[in-house]
Amino acid sequence: MMSQTEFRFIDRGHEKPLVLIPGWAFDWRIFEPLDLDYNYLSPAKTDFYTFKDDLLKVVLEKGVEKISLFGWSMGGFIALDFLTVYPDLVDEIFLVSMRKRLPKEQINLQKNLLRKDKDNYLSQFYRNCFVGQKEDFGWFKKKLLDSYFKDFSLNYLVEGLDYLSNKELDIRSWGKYKLKIFHSKKDNIAPFKDITIVKKDLPSLSLIIFEDSGHLPFLHPDFRREFYGI
Repeated sequence: MMSQTEFRFIDRGHEKPLVLIPGWAFDWRIFEPLDLDYNYLSPAKTDFYTFKDDLLKVVLEKGVEKISLFGWSMGGFIALDFLTVYPDLVDEIFLVSMRKRLPKEQINLQKNLLRKDKDNYLSQFYRNCFVGQKEDFGWFKKKLLDSYFKDFSLNYLVEGLDYLSNKELDIRSWGKYKLKIFHSKKDNIAPFKDITIVKKDLPSLSLIIFEDSGHLPFLHPDFRREFYGI
């Protein structure tokens, strides 16, 4: 387990900070194409269990009164961990491509496949992430794929799955926050039916649906427009 989470701050000339939290087997670089009207704060290295306290330290050091959280996939659960402990520091929260829960049998299967051949499993996983996003996958292969094979150790990936094994998405208590959820109908990693179950728990939930995207709707050319409701 890592000793702490390391953060990168990108001053983009805006007033509000947005904490970008990546999904399993990804890092901050997956958000490079994302263009939103915030300064970005994102983990360069993530400790799943100490993230909330590590983020608090950075927020206090920078003298920030409120932050916005953008949690994608596993990053959504990490964002909710912070919100649970430090709710007064959160202005708004965006959850992208999350599952209701990850079945234990699926987690065990993933662990076995990773231990058998990590790179082969990751190759298939990444392809499934980008279903319906051919151009985005081309960018990912060129810019990040080889690096990800090297950067993510087997132990780190397994630790992430262990973290997910104890998580379940229940947002009924977060109705008072500025909360938006984004999901794609073609998502092979977080099935669309999962988020429809969540929607039933909180009918007033703001749910933005992408018809022709995969697990990474924030790379969709219309994401900014949908984000701001333009």
